[in-house]
Amino acid sequence: MRRLIDEPRVRQGAVLLVALVLVAAVILQRQTIVGAIGEIGKLSAATVVVLALLGVLDRVSRAEVIRSLLPELTLTRSEMISDVGAAASKGIPAGGPIATVLRWQLARERWVTGTRFIVMLVASGVATAFVSWGYPLVATVVDMAGRDADLADVVIVAVCAAVLGGAALFWLLMLRSERAHRFITARSEWVVARWPTVLGDVDPAASDRDLAVRIVDEIRDGLRLVARRPAGLLLRTLVAQGTGAVILWVALRGLGVGDELELSEYARVYFVAHILGSLAPTPGGVGVIEAGVTGALVAAGVDTEVALAGVLVYRFITYVMPIILGTAWYVWWRFQRSAGAARDAARGAGQGAGRVDRSVRSGSDAVH
Repeated sequence: MRRLIDEPRVRQGAVLLVALVLVAAVILQRQTIVGAIGEIGKLSAATVVVLALLGVLDRVSRAEVIRSLLPELTLTRSEMISDVGAAASKGIPAGGPIATVLRWQLARERWVTGTRFIVMLVASGVATAFVSWGYPLVATVVDMAGRDADLADVVIVAVCAAVLGGAALFWLLMLRSERAHRFITARSEWVVARWPTVLGDVDPAASDRDLAVRIVDEIRDGLRLVARRPAGLLLRTLVAQGTGAVILWVALRGLGVGDELELSEYARVYFVAHILGSLAPTPGGVGVIEAGVTGALVAAGVDTEVALAGVLVYRFITYVMPIILGTAWYVWWRFQRSAGAARDAARGAGQGAGRVDRSVRSGSDAVH
């Protein structure tokens, strides 16, 4: 089943099918969409300012997660890495590998080694998974303490607990098991044999086996170091993930949503957003998240146009803006690299001409 999902033709077909469904939905619901856009225009100036500040906090908090794992990077470079990666992964179909390559290029320019970059990717991804699944678990358990639990509560708690427990057990085995270490080393040896310098400077005299062992050991040691003191990373990730939830909540409140949407019900809605985003075949879950979260809000009692308006504001800040900012960062970065290469070429040509001139003058002096 996993191979079928990963098959490019299957993914492309799924994206095409979803795109056709979304186009049909837009045509059929055009009046609702127009009404939702009209609702957005009713947001007060104070709400817009708060949403703008939350958008900045969202970007900075995600960059801070990267900087906490790669402290040699500045906050500006970390934000560039975050935004450029987000633009590629959210704006390009199956853009995950492209996003990783771009992040690696930006980090490597600041002397980040390949193994430390992998540690950053893995650690931040694991922290995001734990926070994303832990958030609805804690919210539901707290809400259940004040009322009788229903079937939805039990399902949410059971699923979240199973995912978190399974993930914790998996990483415990990966970081402690020598059998897992040997398995990963064998696979890494295959990679090293084909791309010996992909992770940076290596000893040309070392065998593929020795390089693979060194790389795996460095990555495992780095992950173990993070796992010994996970509180800081989890707290930063909680802020980064929680900011998105606050953005949607503020947007809905600014549009007039009141007691019909309780905080516990909202926690479930946002949980649906995370699940849809991870399962949707479209880049960044575009279209699927909008439809799913809007439907969940309507089921909770929110007016359809108001619910869609809040979701559109939320997606603009958390989906569209990262693509715009990441694209701008990427264009600026490419321009800077091109300008730097041109300066280096001109400097090299000038030095070469200077050497020729000096040699000619020396010959002339010798003749005279």
